Amino acid sequence: MNGLVQMAGAISDANALVSQLKNFFLVGVLGLMYVVSIAYVWGQTKSVLKAGVAAIGGAVVLAIVVNMTSVRDKIGEDLKSPGSNAAPAAVRVVDHIAPLDGGRR
Repeated sequence: MNGLVQMAGAISDANALVSQLKNFFLVGVLGLMYVVSIAYVWGQTKSVLKAGVAAIGGAVVLAIVVNMTSVRDKIGEDLKSPGSNAAPAAVRVVDHIAPLDGGRR
């Protein structure tokens, strides 16, 4: 029984470590990549417009990555129950037609 409790503790510790690593990558690495990409565009072009576009594009990508779980869940709900606003599917069944000369296609 003691081994089972220790295994449960090890699994809990591993889950906590994975959660901390995920937060580190989301906040630290992606944030750093965001800032570096804007600085790189500014350094290459010296254009406020291009740096602004890089900032907006990076912010959109960062928002998608941070909200990935909610987007995944929302898409899953839409696929399971499309609701009343979904268009009906049209399926056309075509019978197999043999070639005219009787040979294989």
